[in-house]
Amino acid sequence: MKALKFASYFLTLMLIVSVIGCSKGTDTKPAAEPAAQQEDTTKTEPAKEEPAAAEEKKFDLNGQTVKIGVWWDDADPRTMKDKGPAEEAQIKLIEETEKKYNAKIEFVKFGDYGKYVENFTVTSLSGEPFADIVRLELFWAFPQLVNKEFIQPIDEWIDVKDAKYIDWMRAGGSYKGKQYGIIDSAPSPYGIFYNKTLVQKLGLEDPYELQQKGEWTWDKFREFAKKATKDTNGDGKTDVWGLSGAYGKLKALTEQMVYTNKGSVDKDESGEIKFSLNGPNAVEALQYVSDLFNVDKSIQQPIPDDASKEFVAGKGVMYAGFSWELGGFVENMKGQDLGYVFFPKGPKAEKYVSYTPFGNMWMVSKYSKNAEAALHIIDEISLNEAGRKLSEESWQTSYPNKESMDTRKQMADNIDYISYYAIPDGEKLFEGVVKEITEGKVSPATAIDKVKPQFEANIKKLLDSSK
Repeated sequence: MKALKFASYFLTLMLIVSVIGCSKGTDTKPAAEPAAQQEDTTKTEPAKEEPAAAEEKKFDLNGQTVKIGVWWDDADPRTMKDKGPAEEAQIKLIEETEKKYNAKIEFVKFGDYGKYVENFTVTSLSGEPFADIVRLELFWAFPQLVNKEFIQPIDEWIDVKDAKYIDWMRAGGSYKGKQYGIIDSAPSPYGIFYNKTLVQKLGLEDPYELQQKGEWTWDKFREFAKKATKDTNGDGKTDVWGLSGAYGKLKALTEQMVYTNKGSVDKDESGEIKFSLNGPNAVEALQYVSDLFNVDKSIQQPIPDDASKEFVAGKGVMYAGFSWELGGFVENMKGQDLGYVFFPKGPKAEKYVSYTPFGNMWMVSKYSKNAEAALHIIDEISLNEAGRKLSEESWQTSYPNKESMDTRKQMADNIDYISYYAIPDGEKLFEGVVKEITEGKVSPATAIDKVKPQFEANIKKLLDSSK
């Protein structure tokens, strides 16, 4: 989903609104029982009764409407024209849940993505949030909406350790030790598409095979991209590039390189918000991207406005993009075999991970009159494991081969979050660094030093406005 810039507008709103900040608690893990106090296991003890299962809390909303907030069309499967198995399954859950809670479930769309947060906060402060539970981008929620108490933790109402919940939900939807987000599937991963037909024609090693052996590394990627960059007609000009570009251009490509080398833009090693683009792992990644572009010249130059079209036209052996772009490639590249792999591992990485800034989850409005019930309702109408199985079944027909299908399944279990979009002008500042290093104007260290003061000032604004 294409994100729109909203940070400055939202920051202004937060400066206008004064809301009491939330208190922060810490969890204490009990110490292990001392050995001297442990029971003698040789003694016979009377059998203990199994603890009774926790009784499910019942809700009777007396016909009230529980509103679910979104920004896109067709969120309600009941109103969709073309319903598949997933939609039919969810409709059944909605009908059952409405009866169980004696309530009506309504999906409420506020379609202006750029003003979505403003609408949520303003209506919340009026005492009538536009929805009881809302879909929110993680960079909207953390830290602003949490610290301003527009949303609330859900740990006390559900057991987030339940096996039905995915690791992405627990990792991406938590903040300061509390769980705020609930979701039944991971977001679209970001990876590398490649033209398998061209790879075979050029006699290159297949990236999927390298990935499966753990050898799809920066060194291999660089070697692959250089070998794939060709002047195929002998006119002295490159007409096939190792990489035609990326969705989100070089900013998105560079983000992936930073994070797949265990670097970060805005987090220190402990996870605290802090400018960290000057850390050694991030600097190493920026230098790597600079070398790909300026030394090897294996990334298409000049940078195309729409690199996906260049990939379709056969001008790039690889293209970096989101998994949802596959359908367009399959449609427009008939007769050519396609592959999809993770970004290569940086020297500091232990495993393959796909990173995304666009993770969004359901979160409960603090101002909702039916907050707890709304959480249980969204939980009960979510498909969870059944939905994930249906997704995999749909992948069987959409992914062109077993290899790319296998990668997509791996990505679903190995996805992490890029959080610096929460910083006012964070994207713009990072993009400035990428522009300078790829145009060969300055070294990564110099480019970082130039933006560090502004980055740190904006981080301070973010944290101050979130108190």
